[in-house]
Formats: sequence, structure tokens, C-alpha cells
Amino acid sequence: MRIGMIFPGQGSQFLGMGKNLYDQERIIQEHFELASSCLDTNFVRLCFASSERELREVANTQTAIFLVSASIAALLKEKYGIVPDLVAGHSLGEYSAIHVAGGISFQDAIYLLKKRSEFMDSAVKSQEGGMLATLKFPENKLQLICEQYDRPETLDYVAEVANYNSPSQVVVSGTLPELRGVKRDVEALGGKAIMLNVAGAFHSRMLAQAEKQYSVYLLKADFRPLEIPLANNIAGKLVWSPKSIKDSLVKQTSSHIYWWKAMGYFRKMDVIVEVGPGTKFGKMIKREWPEKVVISINEQEDINKLLQLLGRPVPEPTYDHECDHESRPAVQQASL
Repeated sequence: MRIGMIFPGQGSQFLGMGKNLYDQERIIQEHFELASSCLDTNFVRLCFASSERELREVANTQTAIFLVSASIAALLKEKYGIVPDLVAGHSLGEYSAIHVAGGISFQDAIYLLKKRSEFMDSAVKSQEGGMLATLKFPENKLQLICEQYDRPETLDYVAEVANYNSPSQVVVSGTLPELRGVKRDVEALGGKAIMLNVAGAFHSRMLAQAEKQYSVYLLKADFRPLEIPLANNIAGKLVWSPKSIKDSLVKQTSSHIYWWKAMGYFRKMDVIVEVGPGTKFGKMIKREWPEKVVISINEQEDINKLLQLLGRPVPEPTYDHECDHESRPAVQQASL
């Protein structure tokens, strides 16, 4: 079966993400140890025992989401022999996709994301920005509303259509007063708009300076030709070469995300697997393509479903003698 693998981006984080698999799998633990060593950060504490507010900070969430995504992908490959035929990642998730496709080492990817997040963190802390998801609202009407609030010559009044996530979800990025205005207008016309769980106005011109600073580090990174094709963010096109990967990532920080265009390539996949914290990207695809088989991997139960679908042996359940699975407190996912 042809497997398309997608990786979530910022806003998918939640406290406790990856913990069930971390408790059970040495591969996951090794990735946490490597990440903690690379960046001198206690990722066990950050992901499992910090706070939603701390985890939401740009400097923390990007590396943490990458770690959880990359470690689960490594588990699928090394323990179960599951590798994708096509990959894509939303925003920072593109780094996870490139790593899984063989384009960059784990250490280099998490280091780059640390630098990326530092520059982005500095940018968002100097501005009051955010992102607003609109649901089932006509794109042309949304564009007209944004034009009423956006002043392209300044960073003080920003309202850009930033992420084209699906035919029924388009995201606006900008300054908070302008986003509140867009939200009011969308709702006045019968649409639905939700502020996202992110710390800034990503994929807008408010991140242009951060992109310029970060590009110096990115261009020094060692990328390899991909073993698996990547459907990129900035154009929704398939890329393989180191040059095309760098070009994509250099422009990605402030460029708009054409996620649904990239998803067009996944229509040919027999199964689409979302690897990383949460389920929102898998659910988004399922809403648009209800006939598609889509599985989001967060726990062993999710892996077992994928193994059954692929016709592979499902491992016998293991039990924690101190606390069985059903008695463990549920982890709450951060809302959009």
C-alpha cells in the first residue's frame, strides 16, 4: 500500500504529547535523550511536566513538536518497517518531513529549528500578533475583508491570508486588533473564526526580518538529496534536491503556506498517516476526503490500527504493573 506521511506544525502541541509511547519505547527515549543533549534542554520536563503556557512559547514548541514527530517516525521505521512513499509537513513540520525523507540529520534539524524559533520568538515578542482560522467561509470574501484592515506598507496593521489549509479552512495572520476586526466581519456574514493556539503572526510579513536572520544559518546546513519526495509548503510542489529544499525553507518563515495544494499529491496514496502530536491535520483531510483512510499516530493503539490496515502482525499488549493503561489520567490536547 502507498503511504503518505504528514507532520503537524505549531499549534498541535499539548502537554503530555508523546508520553505514552515514551513510557513504552526505548527508541522514543533515545530521541528525547539526544535532543536534550543537543540543545541542553530537559525535553522530558518540557513535554510532560511544564505548562501549556511554557510549551506554547515559540522557542520551546518548535523543537518539541519536531522531537515528538521525528521520534515516532523513527519508531515506525525501526521497529515496524513502516516508511512512507510521500511526505509533507505543515510549517515547522516540513523539517520533520525532510528528516524522515533522509534530507537532514536529526541533530542538524533540531539545531536549525532552535535557531529558527529564537529569531521568530524575538520577532513575535516585539509585536502583538496572532493567527485566526476561518471555517467554511469563501476565500474571496475573506481576502476582501483582510484588504480592509491590512496596510502593506507597515507592520502596525497586518491582516494577511497566510495558510490555505483546506477548502474549508483558511488562516489569517496579523496584528491582534486587525484579527479581531476580521473575526467580527467573518462572523457577521455567518462564518466561523477561531483564534489559534500560537504565539505570533507566522507566515506573514511580520516575520520577514526573522527570516532574513535565520537564512544565514540555514544556508550553512548540510542537506542531502531526498530518498522520498516532499510536497513543499511554499508552492505545493514535489521537490527532491538539496537546493530546492533550502529554497523552500529559506522562504517558508514569512511566506504563505499552500498546504492543500501540497495535499493534492496525497490523493493518490492508499493511506495517509499523520505522525506527531494531535489529530487536527488528519481530521482536516478526512473532512474533505471522507473516503480516504487517515490515521493519526499518538499512541500504541494508533500504531496497532495502522499495522492491521497494512496486514502486519500486531504486538501483544504490555502492562504497567503499577498503573494499567485505562487508569492513567487522560492527557488533554490543546484546543485550536
